[in-house]
Amino acid sequence: MKLEIDRIPEAGNLQKERVVMKASEDLDIGKYILLRSKKGSSGNPKSGSKTAYWLPDVSVKAGDLVVVYSKQGKSSKKTLDDGRVVHFYYWQLNKAIWGAESNNTAVLLNVREWRHKSP
Repeated sequence: MKLEIDRIPEAGNLQKERVVMKASEDLDIGKYILLRSKKGSSGNPKSGSKTAYWLPDVSVKAGDLVVVYSKQGKSSKKTLDDGRVVHFYYWQLNKAIWGAESNNTAVLLNVREWRHKSP
């Protein structure tokens, strides 16, 4: 994949926990969905109910970072000294979801095709 999960710093601390992803090539991050899934006994994600954060339709460059905080906030971006850009997004949650006691794991999906229908 062109976007990979790099790390999940400060897991369990709502004000600081975040999923940090890194682009290996230029891409549109709107083709990716970040899922919160429970871990099975093997440590792998389990099927069943998942919480999703669909990244916005934004073009990023190779080397750029995409950071999704669990907390509430407003999207922004920052250019680093080396020219890379960090794109900040917020899941708008009221509690931490990545701490060890949560038994959650982050899953990043590349969505190539999808359909929807409203009732």
